[in-house]
Amino acid sequence: MASSQASLGKTLFWAGLTAALYGVLFHYADEFLRLAHTTVDACVVQAGMKIDYFNKATQALCAKKGGTLVAGTWWYVFAPIGLALALSYTHGIFTGLFWDVVGLKARK
Repeated sequence: MASSQASLGKTLFWAGLTAALYGVLFHYADEFLRLAHTTVDACVVQAGMKIDYFNKATQALCAKKGGTLVAGTWWYVFAPIGLALALSYTHGIFTGLFWDVVGLKARK
């Protein structure tokens, strides 16, 4: 019984951590999109609530579309990649523990 409760506790911990990371992803989705699109120079055009990003745009083309040219920062790419790796890791551990708690094992 103690082993079962320990496994359940670990499963709930990893489930909570995975849910928290998914919450961060959904809450900050627009920010992660901005980071992903501005790893290179981009023209940002905002029309109401919608934001469009155009890469490889010149200053003249960006001004013609009514946007602003944003200088790219190459290391912004690490934020979406880091979150994807963290989600993959925590979700994988949670899934393995979940199936152990449920009692399903792989055939040997």
